[in-house]
Amino acid sequence: MRYGRTSIVNFLSQLAMSFSGFVATIVLTRTLGQEQYGTYVVVLSVLSWVAIAGKLGLPQAVRKRISEADGRNYVVAGALAQFSLYAIVAVCLWIARPYLNDFMGLEATWVLILMLAVRLGLGFVRTVLDGQHLVHVSSILSPVEWTSRSIVQVALVLSGFGIAGAFAGYVVGAIVAAVIGSYFVSIPDELPTRREFYRLKSYAQFSWLGSIKGRTFLSMDTIILAVFVSNSLIAVYEVAWNLASLFAIFGASISRTLFPEMSKISSEDGTADEIAGLLRVSLAYSGLFIIPGLIGAALLGDLVLTIYGPGFDTGYYILLVLTFARLLYGYMGQFLSTINALDYPDLTFNVNAIFVVVNLTLNVVLTWQFGWYGAAAATTLSAGMGLVLGYYYANQVVNVTIPFLEVGKQCLSAGIMAAVVLLGRANTGDSLPVVILLVGVGASVYFTSLLALSQEFRTTVEDNLPIQFPTLVSK
Repeated sequence: MRYGRTSIVNFLSQLAMSFSGFVATIVLTRTLGQEQYGTYVVVLSVLSWVAIAGKLGLPQAVRKRISEADGRNYVVAGALAQFSLYAIVAVCLWIARPYLNDFMGLEATWVLILMLAVRLGLGFVRTVLDGQHLVHVSSILSPVEWTSRSIVQVALVLSGFGIAGAFAGYVVGAIVAAVIGSYFVSIPDELPTRREFYRLKSYAQFSWLGSIKGRTFLSMDTIILAVFVSNSLIAVYEVAWNLASLFAIFGASISRTLFPEMSKISSEDGTADEIAGLLRVSLAYSGLFIIPGLIGAALLGDLVLTIYGPGFDTGYYILLVLTFARLLYGYMGQFLSTINALDYPDLTFNVNAIFVVVNLTLNVVLTWQFGWYGAAAATTLSAGMGLVLGYYYANQVVNVTIPFLEVGKQCLSAGIMAAVVLLGRANTGDSLPVVILLVGVGASVYFTSLLALSQEFRTTVEDNLPIQFPTLVSK
């Protein structure tokens, strides 16, 4: 795997980010309580949706055009466009503040506007770094942001500032990461021309729906749940979602790493076989962590959820359904990322449009009828449909090869892991130290089994280690 080290850097950075967020979430849920933490989650969900209006496909367009390395100044052109979009959205939010405050259950519109500014600023910096093939640098910004955020949030919440401390930590974390990331951004000397703005627009006019699709998958269920259930249940649902997302980190890291490489190859008239090879690699490793993660959630999820406090274990079945949804969505993402890298945003537009309509419809109907189980089911069904459509359109622009054998070996290794963990749990008590021990044992068994079963995985590990271990060399 040529870009394995960059993917590993991105993955470890995301893992560190998730760990700091995990610790902070435990403090927030136990200190704020389910009701207040649920309110915090609702505000973040609203922020995520208004951020889409502040982007309108611009980040995808900036990343794509910069990655083509044609020497034009898309950095400044993108920055000007981003500031203009933010100003328009901020004014609209202020006008609509009575309705927003009522929906969020908190007088927080001015906080929302501030959080939007730092979110868009950091997002733009990361997008530019990705486009400039500095994914390993932009990856570091995530743990920097989350660690800074978590430290401030924990300190302020424990000091008695309540939900205001949680908001303050969000803002501080984003500012710290944006300042650090800006240091590594390279800005061309030439001023942008009308051509740069036109080329950004030509891509963004199709890619904007991708942001809505992504946000629909990530938080449409939360928004709909806010209408039908209490904030306490939303808090449990969000914790289950965050745990499910933890397992999907590596697949997202691969997609993020390979996109600028595919984009550059396609812009230089690279061969379709080379891009098809990269797509196969992304599919082969997209489920590397989430497949055993799904099995692990089934075996230990009820114990892990109790860490967040009393009542959170009620989200056990939600956790399983959402983890499976993340698995499907991860494979879908590999197909759509490849299509976008090949400069066919109109095809992904079709997938995204169908996904958004189906997801919204299913969320409203199923949540209305079945509560939070309906929301989880809607998310999963939408991801499955998106996966089928993603494969269909990707196969139209590149020769798609599904690595069934490698995925099968990952499933078999996860099955071996499950047997060991199940035996271990049957002979131990239910406590946090036991959970940590079983997770460690399970991970060791899984990767050991996969190394034994898969020559391709052994070769990948060997090629991307900084030093060579003779035992990993394939015979």
